[in-house]
Amino acid sequence: MSEQTLRQRKVSTDVLLLDSVREPGLRAPGGRAHRIPKIRGRAQEVAAMTTWRRWQDWVVVGLGVVLFVTPFIFGETANSVAASTAYVLGALIALAGVLNAATKDAGGLELIPAVLAVILFVSPWAFGFSAVTGLAWAAWIIAILIVLTVGSLFAMQNRRAIA
Repeated sequence: MSEQTLRQRKVSTDVLLLDSVREPGLRAPGGRAHRIPKIRGRAQEVAAMTTWRRWQDWVVVGLGVVLFVTPFIFGETANSVAASTAYVLGALIALAGVLNAATKDAGGLELIPAVLAVILFVSPWAFGFSAVTGLAWAAWIIAILIVLTVGSLFAMQNRRAIA
């Protein structure tokens, strides 16, 4: 081959390599058909759920904080049993939510807020403040919301395992 043909061939392959790099989605140089997989829809939401990013954990933290301030909102700080139950369980639920948010994999730690929510649900009857309607209803509603949130997290884990 002549020198001029070799130069033309080299220039044409350089252009081919440069063109393929500019094309979005190609991993390998040289125009090979290796494309970067794109994640869309529900799989994108599941893949984004890692440490400090699961919305369910932050909802649990928020509900724990709401439970903690509920005696102040309803003005029921005089009822020491009801208020202390809200303070203690609210703080524990918020801390459990932060602990869950800090873990990379949503493992068995999600059961902690669920167990605390069950305790919260029965606490108006167990501790005898079901007559304090504001705190009792707040305890029941927040407990149900926590169980639904944790259940949502378990449903997302099952989708990740299936996908």
